[in-house]
Amino acid sequence: MINLDRSADRLAGVTAEFSRIGIPFERVAGVDAAIGAPIVAPPLTEAEVCCFFSHRLCWQIIADGPDRYGAVFEDDVVFSHDAGSLLADGSWIPPDADIIKLETFFNRVRLGSQHVAVAAGYSARRLLGQHLGSCGYVVSKSAAKWLLSKTKLPKAAVDVALFAPNQTTAARNTTYQLMPALCAQVQFVSENRGPATLIQFAPQPPRNKRFIDRIQAEATRALAQLRNRNSFATEKVDAVPLRFPLAMEANTDPNPVQALP
Repeated sequence: MINLDRSADRLAGVTAEFSRIGIPFERVAGVDAAIGAPIVAPPLTEAEVCCFFSHRLCWQIIADGPDRYGAVFEDDVVFSHDAGSLLADGSWIPPDADIIKLETFFNRVRLGSQHVAVAAGYSARRLLGQHLGSCGYVVSKSAAKWLLSKTKLPKAAVDVALFAPNQTTAARNTTYQLMPALCAQVQFVSENRGPATLIQFAPQPPRNKRFIDRIQAEATRALAQLRNRNSFATEKVDAVPLRFPLAMEANTDPNPVQALP
């Protein structure tokens, strides 16, 4: 779970959220734009670079660790009431999955029509269109290693790199969307919305791309379509739903769970 050292309020909030679902977590100190970005990577802002490198820290932990998969969360995550049962046991993960998007951004998205039943009424569907946000996802050990090798100089914001099919880093992966989603950013579901996040930044205004960049993006999109040519029929959904009730609203009283040392 990514959290900046200066964001003690967000750490308290996300610790309570993990406690509600009974899941321990490992805190990863985020790269802070207030201190300075580790590199300059135009056209990304310093904040976007730091956000990206924060996720790279998580990918490195997963790549170096013993487990086949790891989950990455940002500190403004809000969980469904039953998220703990899925996060405690990864046996439900489709064997060919590189990445599984656990969150919803509540926007329109194209998914594969085939539902792979997982557990507790959830299913996994191939994510074939753009669905941004990087608040919660599962990444395989092999995909984490590949992402680390290809993103030493980021060219797009981290959620774009992961979940936009015109990016090579996304087109190469077999990515699923959990349906319904088991988490979202607090800004979408909380009335008071909590403290403003310092990790997930609002999308920047569209940038004019060079002609060669547009060609490369279209070629990458075509590659993604080619890789999915044997997939089942696709479907556009208006929004990936979020499983309710949320952990903060459910009648749950788990033992307090703290960050792992």
